[in-house]
Amino acid sequence: MGCLARYAVVWPVLIGWIVAGQSNPASAPVTLGSLSVEELKQYYAPLNTPIAFLDGNEAFNKLQPSEKCQVHYLSKASWAGALIDLFQTSPESPRIFVLLQSIFRSKSISALKDLATTECYFTTEDWNSLLVYIATFYANLGNYYSNGMRKFIPQISPDKFECLINSTFDDGDGAANSKAAELLNLSQGIWAKTKRLIYELGPRYRTLGFGPAALTTYFSANCDASDAKLTFDRHNGQPNYEIRFASSWTKASLEGDAKHRQEVDGLSLGVALQFNGSSFTFTRGDYSHLMSKVVKYLEEARNKKCFPNTLEEEMTDGLIRSFNSGSVAVHKNASRLWVKNKNPVIESYMGFIETYQDPDGMRGSFEGVVAIVDKAKTAVLTRLVDHAEEFLRLLPWPREFEKDKFLKPDYTDLTVISYANGWPPSAINIPNYNEIRQNEGFKNVNLGNAIAATLTARPLHYLSASDEFLLKSNRTRVFDVIVGLHELLGHGSGKLFHEFANGSFDFDIATIGNVSKFGAVNKWYRSGETLETKFGRLGNVLEECRAETVAVYLSLFPEVLKIWGVHEKNAEEFSYTLWLEEAFEGLDALSLAQVSADTVGNSWGEAHAPGLFAILRVMIESGVANVTVINGTDGKPDMLIRLDRKRILTDGKRAMGDFLLDLQFFMSTGDVEGAEALYNRYTSLKLPENQRFIQWHKIAVARRKPNPLLVQPNTVLLSDSLTETQTIEGAWRNFPKIQLKNYNATAEGMIQSFLDRYTDPAIDGMILALAEADLDDFAV
Repeated sequence: MGCLARYAVVWPVLIGWIVAGQSNPASAPVTLGSLSVEELKQYYAPLNTPIAFLDGNEAFNKLQPSEKCQVHYLSKASWAGALIDLFQTSPESPRIFVLLQSIFRSKSISALKDLATTECYFTTEDWNSLLVYIATFYANLGNYYSNGMRKFIPQISPDKFECLINSTFDDGDGAANSKAAELLNLSQGIWAKTKRLIYELGPRYRTLGFGPAALTTYFSANCDASDAKLTFDRHNGQPNYEIRFASSWTKASLEGDAKHRQEVDGLSLGVALQFNGSSFTFTRGDYSHLMSKVVKYLEEARNKKCFPNTLEEEMTDGLIRSFNSGSVAVHKNASRLWVKNKNPVIESYMGFIETYQDPDGMRGSFEGVVAIVDKAKTAVLTRLVDHAEEFLRLLPWPREFEKDKFLKPDYTDLTVISYANGWPPSAINIPNYNEIRQNEGFKNVNLGNAIAATLTARPLHYLSASDEFLLKSNRTRVFDVIVGLHELLGHGSGKLFHEFANGSFDFDIATIGNVSKFGAVNKWYRSGETLETKFGRLGNVLEECRAETVAVYLSLFPEVLKIWGVHEKNAEEFSYTLWLEEAFEGLDALSLAQVSADTVGNSWGEAHAPGLFAILRVMIESGVANVTVINGTDGKPDMLIRLDRKRILTDGKRAMGDFLLDLQFFMSTGDVEGAEALYNRYTSLKLPENQRFIQWHKIAVARRKPNPLLVQPNTVLLSDSLTETQTIEGAWRNFPKIQLKNYNATAEGMIQSFLDRYTDPAIDGMILALAEADLDDFAV
């Protein structure tokens, strides 16, 4: 028995124990665990899911031909890599993707609807339910929500789904049509392996996380949290781990290149290394076919000279080398160049970036963002950067807990053309390499058109009519302030204390002294330790909570609000409105807590949600916020939030500052025990004093509104011949002709966008081959 581990280009991806002779789990019967009818409804893809469109048309049409060229090939590279997210979500997601692509490629949506109605007795609700499920699957790049890590299933029966598959590819001529017969056999084969897994809701399948309580493809099916620590022997033999690097190069493709064949980042390939009683073997070539696609499009952008300067060319070369080899070190160097690239027209970053989906909080999912800088909105953010050092002094911790020097980042507002990952955030603070962020700098980007599209589609509740009206009237600016402060001064503030291998420190214990209730600093990060290795997944949660709390705290200072044009006489009411938004978000986030009759713990399935709820808890403790259970207009239990605006600037500010100081102290010193105690106090639903939150949780789940789905445009290469001309440095240059294709904000629009995005049928074969190779390791 051995263990297999994956190593993505940015963070390691453990794949766990390999069990020989594992039976095919797809053939087992579907189980729903102990779910009641009402509980089952929580897992259906909701019919009332709002759908919005990511509009970037105006910004794209203003670009020069070289810039359109850059957007096109970077988008193609990003979306090629995004297919890896299917594998990083669940064992069945790659096959479901190929099945859906095959069905909707074969016939028009209207023809499929006619088939469903006449051959399979679909009602209108059945058909709409299926479309919403498919749109939700595409938007999340898998059958688990990116925001919440919870599974969703179709509302139609398996029999109706199967009937539609069979009817789609059975043209009535039987074997006479060999192509139709081939597609029918393919789809039936995929269905046989995925039917149970599409609908399965046994306890392990309901959410993403460590086994045996949940499911993950960052570790193979027989791994648990203990394997992530790599510290103990399992069964009777020595654990054997294979760690795979995601790369386009494979051992076979490098037989003539001894240096590249033998190591990645100084780690020998194919050689068993011993550590803590375990054996580790490193290999490369994971996702090699898909990584090769990413590299191909990056090389095309390079070869067509789409980039405006040598710095962007060098960064792209770094990405190509990293994606070819699997080298993290090379990706870090490319990220350093990216940080140095100030004020670009096109902003783009890609790789294995965010670690939210990994239950250990260490390994990144593939992500690519390609966007156009909005200069007018960026001017506001530039003013914030210019005043950042002044505002950092308002934070409630001693100067010694702040970075030695604030490295002013490039902070831009973006019109996103492609966000190739499961769920676009409001903003991004990258790179995620702490040694670069703390010592060399970082960038902040707001995804402006993504914020606008999703915010308008997300309704408010839990507020009085007057508070709801007030927040609706100011919500866009409130959100701009929260996001701006969260990203720049939240993620951009605070210092981690390190001791280095040579015995030196990046802080002076003698000058720090006592910090209020904590006393003297006596803990710090030892050589080789990072926030991720010390805190694991909790590190992400704490950092997001800290960044959001910084935004809430700084929103109480009129000089900060002035950046967004809030006059001093209106500052108090604006602060009240912003705290209303945070209180609503905190109560709404409670629906993401994973609580069941047999498991009542601290699992939330999403990195931002527990921090939002914790902020609401601080408001309640300070006497600012009050949540009451009421009867809703539908006669069912509901909740109402009220804030005492007179106490926000006094008791609220003091409590929020104390909470923020706690967070910063524990993170600066690497005090895991203190941080866990703080986290449990404010987010656990199982502590005796927190039992009332169980009732709130049940109401929040019943009242949960689905997050909006975002249909994205596609860039289209109208002609590969270089027909578009542009003068660059006094010389004429030619580029391919590219346009932006837009779609309706509907489930049909989502489906068509993915059909247009992936037109090469060879990709289906790549995906199925990878899925087949992985099935025995990951399927439960």
